[in-house]
Amino acid sequence: MSAHRIGMLGGMFDPVHLGHLQLARLALEELTLDALHMVPCHLPGHRALAAASTQARLAMLRLATQDLARIVIDDRECRRQEISYTVDTLCSLRNEFPAASLVLVLGEDAFAGLERWQRWSQLLELAHLLVVSRPGAAWSLSPTLTDLLGRCQVDTVQALFEHPCGAVLRSRNMQMDISSTAVREALQSRRDSSRLLPACVRDYIDMHGLYTANDAGAARYPTMRNDPV
Repeated sequence: MSAHRIGMLGGMFDPVHLGHLQLARLALEELTLDALHMVPCHLPGHRALAAASTQARLAMLRLATQDLARIVIDDRECRRQEISYTVDTLCSLRNEFPAASLVLVLGEDAFAGLERWQRWSQLLELAHLLVVSRPGAAWSLSPTLTDLLGRCQVDTVQALFEHPCGAVLRSRNMQMDISSTAVREALQSRRDSSRLLPACVRDYIDMHGLYTANDAGAARYPTMRNDPV
């Protein structure tokens, strides 16, 4: 039987860190999801390629989530040769699960830049949004997004799933403030990363020599964020 509450958490996961995992757990628990698809971006549209290869990022994701139930490591973007756009991935999920309630999980920083995403208004025709704030973060929203919240925001999970799609729920229950940029900088400078990464991911990075000062790929990666996040 097809799951009827499916979340999607996209990103570069370069590398996957403890903040990603807390966000995944938060989405699963708050929304009582049947499954959460974690979807690594393969070919970003408005940023440089990831420092680590697609295969390495998939491997690290699988290691990091091996003990988490209801997590699906979804490689559909990695199997496409086109630029990875979130709206296309949601269309693919909608075609695969036509009767499901889909929820796109994203940070408040990503939501604040939503108007720069490819066909962004179509996202709400395909799914709900769970917008999660990191502790201490404050983002200014454009008049368009402020109006969107005025029309679409709901206050409870029950109210979210009363709609087929198009509702926005905000959560402030995130406890960790970790970015992949900070993780890569710590790894490149050989600072302690035990509070940033799962031990299995740190072991994989050490084994394969990723994100070191000699890793040419690490220097290609910019700090800007865009779709997909």
